[in-house]
Amino acid sequence: MSRHVVGKARELPPGLSRSLWAGGRRVALFNCSGELFATDASCPHMGADLSNGTVSGDTLTCAWHHWQFNLRTGEGLTRGWACLKRHRLTREGENLILEISAAPSEADSAERIYPDEDISE
Repeated sequence: MSRHVVGKARELPPGLSRSLWAGGRRVALFNCSGELFATDASCPHMGADLSNGTVSGDTLTCAWHHWQFNLRTGEGLTRGWACLKRHRLTREGENLILEISAAPSEADSAERIYPDEDISE
């Protein structure tokens, strides 16, 4: 696990999100009514930056093709196999601390391979 100071808490107020590089991977940070979440930034569908999506309750919707994910669990709501890699984001004093559990694998950077189903939605 690696720990990274990724900014000040005031830079991610409630209702906002952003993405950044940390620990060798692109990570999306979300502040949902004061509750902090972090996931890999790349949508498992077509690689869009998830920090550009919208959040309603626990549901994150990708801006490109409207695939949906449970931000709290990482579960794929549009396709069950399309889950998000979650990371721990906490506040320590004024700092935002991101804990990344594992380095990106070769599969993370390889071309996406999909099961035999229509992914064009």
